[in-house]
Amino acid sequence: MPDYLNEYHTRREIIDPLLEAQGWKITDTSKVLSEVDTKQSDFSKQKYKFVSETLLNDLESKYADYLLLDQRGDPLAIIEAKKTAKDPVLGQRQAEEYANDIRKQTGKDTFIFFTNGYEIWFWNKPYESPRLVKGFHNRASLERIQYQNENKQSLKEIKIAKEIDRDYQIEAIKRVTEGIEKGHRKFLIVQATGTGKTHVAMGLIDVLMRSGRGQKILFLADRKALRDQAYNKGFKKFFPNEAKSKVFSGSLDKNARLYASTIQTFMEVYQQFSPGDFDVIISDEAHRSIYNKWKDVFTYFDAIQIGLTATPADIIDHDTFRFFNCYDKKPTYLYTYEEALKDKWLTPYRIYRAATHFQIEGIKPEDVPKLMREELEAKGIDED
Repeated sequence: MPDYLNEYHTRREIIDPLLEAQGWKITDTSKVLSEVDTKQSDFSKQKYKFVSETLLNDLESKYADYLLLDQRGDPLAIIEAKKTAKDPVLGQRQAEEYANDIRKQTGKDTFIFFTNGYEIWFWNKPYESPRLVKGFHNRASLERIQYQNENKQSLKEIKIAKEIDRDYQIEAIKRVTEGIEKGHRKFLIVQATGTGKTHVAMGLIDVLMRSGRGQKILFLADRKALRDQAYNKGFKKFFPNEAKSKVFSGSLDKNARLYASTIQTFMEVYQQFSPGDFDVIISDEAHRSIYNKWKDVFTYFDAIQIGLTATPADIIDHDTFRFFNCYDKKPTYLYTYEEALKDKWLTPYRIYRAATHFQIEGIKPEDVPKLMREELEAKGIDED
């Protein structure tokens, strides 16, 4: 393949396969239409006209490269394509004009993608700013987001569940929901061990679900014990009536609303989902989960991302802060061990001095558990 392609070949060789991978069969006119005239089509009656019909008449025309349709056959998303050598953002204004043409007729907003095949931008206009995504959303994802756009409530109006009764936990939830209302999509919560990070996560999920902002939630942990804790003491307790799934290797329920998995297991299955399949992803012990190949899971999905960790803020490395857009090295919310002691939610620890087996006998590479070796390698620490 050449270093750059013209628009026709960009569409045929790159964009079409990407759409097909997400269920948008190019030849299925109940799903995808090409070269739709947004000036001469009657969108309210689903009477679509194409370049072959209107190019030579004297009426005004504008042609959308792709029009994605919902299950009823109504406009769902516009895609504006540019050749690979062009910045896809150059297509933003054109795509907006097409979407405006549709809105004038139907009174409804249409999602917008603009792409050169290598970069894909998604615009949930007028609710959010355009953002770079890893792939096209499938029909179900777009219809879910459309439903949320039309039915979501203000997070300020949703009361936090009565089970969340500690002031600092309530404050953590409020910090995140306030950020979401402002359009932020990444958050980092740092809480001392024993102060209820999972409890906060469930409170957040509850608020987001009741507000209509979170219909599909993924909770990721780097150990089975943490996954099981989230599922058994979190999902089952807070959401007994919601469809939930604990993800195992080779086992995947696409119809659940709540998912709990280890990051290691989810690495094996995440590409079976669409980039838009989750509204919220919560990462427990986030400072361990965003490195090396594990990071691919987080960058693949177009979701609100919330990181949880008990590691003190002054020990967390810069990459973790940067990943969650905490550029001043200040987490979204911080509740320290010292604060927990002062508030009497924790008691002071006492040091018990003892020599361990490894201090006495030394340590060999084969003594290190496989999971720990992978964690060290993911952080760039040499095995030796």
